[in-house]
Amino acid sequence: MKLFNPSENKRFLIVFVFSLIMQFTYAQSVFVVDNNQGASTGYTSVQAAINDAQAGDIIYLQPSPNNYGDIQMTKPLHIYGIGYNPELNNGVNSQVSNIFFRYADASNSKISGLNINGIYLDNTTFPNHNVVITNNRIVFINGNSTTNRANNVIVSGNFFYHNSIQFINNHNSQNWIISHNTFNRESTYFDYHLFYNFNSSTVFSNNIILSRQNGNTNGSIRIFSACSGASISNNIFIFTGTDLANFNLGSNSGLQYKNNLTYSYNTTLDALTGTDNLNNTDPQFVAFNPNTSLNSTANDFHIQTGSAAKNAGADGNDLGVFNGGFPFNLRGYPTELPYLTDFVIHNNIITPGETLNVNIKANANISN
Repeated sequence: MKLFNPSENKRFLIVFVFSLIMQFTYAQSVFVVDNNQGASTGYTSVQAAINDAQAGDIIYLQPSPNNYGDIQMTKPLHIYGIGYNPELNNGVNSQVSNIFFRYADASNSKISGLNINGIYLDNTTFPNHNVVITNNRIVFINGNSTTNRANNVIVSGNFFYHNSIQFINNHNSQNWIISHNTFNRESTYFDYHLFYNFNSSTVFSNNIILSRQNGNTNGSIRIFSACSGASISNNIFIFTGTDLANFNLGSNSGLQYKNNLTYSYNTTLDALTGTDNLNNTDPQFVAFNPNTSLNSTANDFHIQTGSAAKNAGADGNDLGVFNGGFPFNLRGYPTELPYLTDFVIHNNIITPGETLNVNIKANANISN
């Protein structure tokens, strides 16, 4: 008699996930990296897989309790994880420290489904344009000091979370679209900005921002800092701090607030400058607990019927993350890959030659 133990269960799950990935990728080669103890794949190092890959190939990082370390992007690649808050695998995701676009032209790369500390697009020698950063958990993203090295970047569907300053600083990078993300600022300190150096080519739309900052002696906090002319629309700003009247700190100029919503659970806010904003208005999400993290799967950021945020966007659709056609989800599943929703072994004690009965359910990917 043989017991189908948890480690074998995990290996079976990994093999099945890999087979699903192979079914939905055609021209590209797929490199699987796994640094779990006893892993059977050929790569335990992400960098080794990158070195062997060709431009346009796919690198898949298996979920692991072990951090994969820093990644140096040296060519255009698609790097995927299982999702930052997966339903199965006990919620274990694929963690990396920092991703550096500093050593070569890695334009047209995509990063999705990972748990990341920082992403650096700050190299001034090599271009790194058209990078897509989607469905990750991220601490911060750093752009480029020039106007011609890291342009046309898309940042969407990510969950940003930390207690210090600066989620995104795009410096002088041009044409960044930052949309359909959730930003969770836990620090209560009034002077920690969230967004830095946005410029007139920056689009910041359909995001949800939760700040726990308390106001200074003038009732002010810093959200945007050193930003000029950015388009800020269709966002929902939520505050749980005290002594708060506005987020006017930050030496900003020409910010275009259009069709945004602000709501504070403890104070009355000053009206936003700009047009068609909803001030001091409860967004009336289908489900939301302001005392928990924005990435809690108990939350549902769809807008209830009857809410002022319903169809209040500049495009006539709802405010927030469920607008504009982006397939937002709270688990960070890459849209290109199928993902498992159920994995049950019905007879985990078997004799040699006996059939193992497994029930597997998976949702199809969205892009293919």
